[in-house]
Amino acid sequence: MTDLILPSNTDYLNFRHRLPDRRLTPWVQCFWSMGTPGHLTEPRTEKFYPDAGASLSIKLSSSRPLITLCFNRRTLIETLDTTTPCLGIRFKAAGAHSLLGLLPEAFADTYHRVDNELEELSVQKLRLQGLMPVVERLYQLDSQQGLRLLETWLLDRLKSQPPANSRITTIVQAIGELQLSPQQLGATLGFTRRTLERKLKREVGVTPGQLVAYARLNRARHGLLATTLPLTEIALQCGYYDQAHFTHAFQTLAYETPAAYRKRKLSQIYKA
Repeated sequence: MTDLILPSNTDYLNFRHRLPDRRLTPWVQCFWSMGTPGHLTEPRTEKFYPDAGASLSIKLSSSRPLITLCFNRRTLIETLDTTTPCLGIRFKAAGAHSLLGLLPEAFADTYHRVDNELEELSVQKLRLQGLMPVVERLYQLDSQQGLRLLETWLLDRLKSQPPANSRITTIVQAIGELQLSPQQLGATLGFTRRTLERKLKREVGVTPGQLVAYARLNRARHGLLATTLPLTEIALQCGYYDQAHFTHAFQTLAYETPAAYRKRKLSQIYKA
């Protein structure tokens, strides 16, 4: 659904990412690593914007690995620790459900530990069988080798448990392109409005309206960073009624106005 917008402080965080094997591209946005052992610096905060995707993160602490799942329907502001290596998988919308059978509603809007939290995750944790042996091996590998190992784990799952043929992935991708309304897309693919809403809520975790809002936010963020276009023109290109509508919708999701976002991000880029 979205193009990757990297964190503003990638060098500081030692952030690296790897695009997935083409067999995984319908469901995986990227594999990523972050942090350096013994790299003693002040923690940094970063915003994680909603795009209907989900994250599986593996923090390789010295005592035991910390595995978390997160599906954010709102912007999350997190303090990032650069002293402990962390690897992860960023799933596209419906990717965690298609590849792992996970229901986004079970781990929404915060980071849930896979190993010991939430009864509602207990059944779903069975779907992560085979992950722990992979995690244990990560300690012996560098970050790039670790990302390849995570990719191999998903490819093995894809081979042994192919995802059911679902039109939801097609619908999500089309909504992200902002060319047709969800209702038009659903009708084209034979879904009633109620059926479409029910399937999206179960497999993607959000409503059709939320998907449109996320797609507009993502397109607007790209426009604010990659162009010098005035806000009014970006608003119209992203499907907002006018600049006032754009500013209100953007601020509701991103917790800052489009102008403030552009100023902050460009300032970080120029300082780098």
